[in-house]
Amino acid sequence: MKQPALPKVSVLIPAYNEEKYICYVLAALLKQDYPNIEIIVANNASTDRTAVMVETFIATHAGSPVSIQLVHEMKQGTNHARECARLHATGSIIAQIDADCVPGPNWISKGLRYLIRSKRVAVTGPYDYFDGNFFMRYATIITQCLTYPMTNEVVQVAQRGAILIGGNAFIRASALRMAGGYNTELTFYGDDVDLGARLSRLGHVMYAPQLMMRTSSRRYHALGFWQVNKKYQDCFWKLVFRQNHLNETVEINHPR
Repeated sequence: MKQPALPKVSVLIPAYNEEKYICYVLAALLKQDYPNIEIIVANNASTDRTAVMVETFIATHAGSPVSIQLVHEMKQGTNHARECARLHATGSIIAQIDADCVPGPNWISKGLRYLIRSKRVAVTGPYDYFDGNFFMRYATIITQCLTYPMTNEVVQVAQRGAILIGGNAFIRASALRMAGGYNTELTFYGDDVDLGARLSRLGHVMYAPQLMMRTSSRRYHALGFWQVNKKYQDCFWKLVFRQNHLNETVEINHPR
């Protein structure tokens, strides 16, 4: 019996001044145990060698069966970059990842198992800050693995949105299209909250603690652990309790 075709996954990577990290995430994606993927890097008006690094990586791995595409978005902002990449994507599944992430070899196959065996519109999971100190790593893991799953279910039952981790998510491309794509009015803080809320109106957004993503803790180092957490929590709970517009919580200048 002929096996059904594996759904194509489009991995979107927004990149602003990511020359330090970009090749690590690309190398990790080429080691995935899932074969049917394309990678789209959206260079977001970088002023460093990000574009050169990506072009060199593509040339070096020209024989790879995985397609890597570099596109350019001059309007600054994570969602501008993601939307630019989305418009070039051809897969039925969108995978969101950040340039400073290092996915394990089964990240895509595991994410798809959670997503396609049900009518879920999206699945997301926690971060593990590989360069963080003991307190930062384990405080965030405990919070994200124990508190977030329950909170995510409660707010969806109450029809008040959903938790979505922006650098670790799988979304049905059709659902993302129906939701209007990425909200380019939001530059950074609040973009994940906004997308989770819009997707939750179309179906269930699953939070899977086992879908772990290793990433850097640079934002915590730049702004401080409690300050960054407060910004994210403020965005989420303002939406849950007041349903007010998120633009007021956005910061144009943020650490990358």
